[in-house]
Amino acid sequence: MFISVGQDMFRAVNEYMAKLNIVTDDGIQSAMSTFLEKSKKVESFCININYNRYIVDIKMKKYTVGAADQLFRKFVEATAYPYSHISVRYNEENRVRYRYSTCQENKTGVYMDIIISQS
Repeated sequence: MFISVGQDMFRAVNEYMAKLNIVTDDGIQSAMSTFLEKSKKVESFCININYNRYIVDIKMKKYTVGAADQLFRKFVEATAYPYSHISVRYNEENRVRYRYSTCQENKTGVYMDIIISQS
């Protein structure tokens, strides 16, 4: 049976998250808002919480997959716990979606579904 790299990454993210206590974190939520408010590339954003999981919808002023990738990497720098983090990207026609999770040494972590698209 052939398994693509994408399926392997999807499985790796699921296994990583299965070992975590997924919670919300006011500090992480504040870091998200601060980063997105200060970014000159972001037109607007919305952060929602559904079952202890963040859904972050970001509209860029000038969207490309490359620009979204750069924005996401800086977003991770601003929000990741120093212990560990994992993410995987899905290209979906005119937007990209990231599954991103980060945790502390005690295995308490946050999960985010991040959608980046054109404003």
